[in-house]
Amino acid sequence: MSIQSISVIVPANPFVQTGMTNAKHCLTALDVMRLMEWWPGKAHAPHRNPNKVKAIQRSLDWKRVVQIAAYLLQREVDEAGERVKMVFKEFYSGKSKERGSEWPPKLPKVVGYQRSTYPTFSNVLLHVNGAKIKGLQGGPVSNGDAAQLVFDANDSGLNFSVIDGQHRINGAYLAISILRETDKDAKWEIPAEIFLDLDKISEPPRNQAQIFIDVNFYQKKVDRSLVSDLYPTTRGGRDALDHKERAQDLGRKLMLEIGPLVGMIQIPGIKYGVKDVVTLATLVSALEDVIPVLDSSGISSLEGQADFVADCLEAWLLATGRKHELTESEQDLDAENVVYQGRILVSVINIIPACIWKLNSPDAKSGDRVSALAVWFRGLLKRARLLSDSKFIEKAKFKQRGFLGSGGIGRFRDLLWAAAIGTSEVGSDAKIAEEANANRTLTGRRLGGESR
Repeated sequence: MSIQSISVIVPANPFVQTGMTNAKHCLTALDVMRLMEWWPGKAHAPHRNPNKVKAIQRSLDWKRVVQIAAYLLQREVDEAGERVKMVFKEFYSGKSKERGSEWPPKLPKVVGYQRSTYPTFSNVLLHVNGAKIKGLQGGPVSNGDAAQLVFDANDSGLNFSVIDGQHRINGAYLAISILRETDKDAKWEIPAEIFLDLDKISEPPRNQAQIFIDVNFYQKKVDRSLVSDLYPTTRGGRDALDHKERAQDLGRKLMLEIGPLVGMIQIPGIKYGVKDVVTLATLVSALEDVIPVLDSSGISSLEGQADFVADCLEAWLLATGRKHELTESEQDLDAENVVYQGRILVSVINIIPACIWKLNSPDAKSGDRVSALAVWFRGLLKRARLLSDSKFIEKAKFKQRGFLGSGGIGRFRDLLWAAAIGTSEVGSDAKIAEEANANRTLTGRRLGGESR
């Protein structure tokens, strides 16, 4: 039967501008298998004449499609390239020569996923020509009513297009297709907001393009640090499953409970923390890289790792001579103090393997770990020529030495590694990278692993 009737809700919207009030829209859920039949995905081809643009969908990123499928399935997708070719060949194989299309897609053999206890996603935005919204009894429809979206699936005037969500739709279709390998009745209905007749089928998709821009450009995503703060909340009381989750827990402890950065680490989205101090997202990313070294060194519990990182950061700040340069309100740093910046602290965290080696070396003095590391850091700063009047160099000198801007963090990290071992000053700038790599290799060998 070609006549389709889908239950919908017609929401009220007092914000639609004059001239658009005749464009109807509704909320519903659509079977992803049927949706792929009604909407033969067509990539947008850029054209210098905007009146000749016929579609707004961008060329598909096939890796992202498979990642969405893996997320929904909550398992890796193996033989990803072959699966995509098999599942999507009837939709996309004929478009291989079209501009903006890629077929067959080049994909990794295995695509991983992000863990979730409730894998789903927000509604997709669709545009339809050739459909009508009708009341449940065939009468007129008012805002807030339940209604029916009615169309003829075989009508040549029917046109489904995706304003926002083509990767989610294709990813969901792939996920359901994989499920049907073992469960032929598997079905999923995607939440959808449908706009009717925003643009005529023969005209450029001007209004669709504006909605795409509004959703993807003007409506800013939440700050990464805010998301980092929320990840541990989603897990309830369970332990971290991998290094990424452990890093999130560590970052939260350093932000709220232990160490010199409590109350200072920034979450810009909610204006938490102190200006010019490392953000939570940046800190978490750096911590993830050193967790394997902590584990392999026997520092494996959350509390043990938090204590060790906190001690390293405390020792670093003491060695710089700039730990207490906060105003009385503790909401601002001295303008020339850069030692709390993200690029600095992630570089310090990066040399934690050298901290572990130093504490385990034969010449390490027993006693307070912070004091021992502070003495070592102080010597490192002298060898790196980063001290001026017994304090870490000021912001102006830090910038003058090329540690701000493009490539600055890499140069600073190399300098710390080059000065981490030995008693003499680092060599010329041309030799710093070579000395840094040699010290990384030596540290990794002494710890029985690799250090990045």
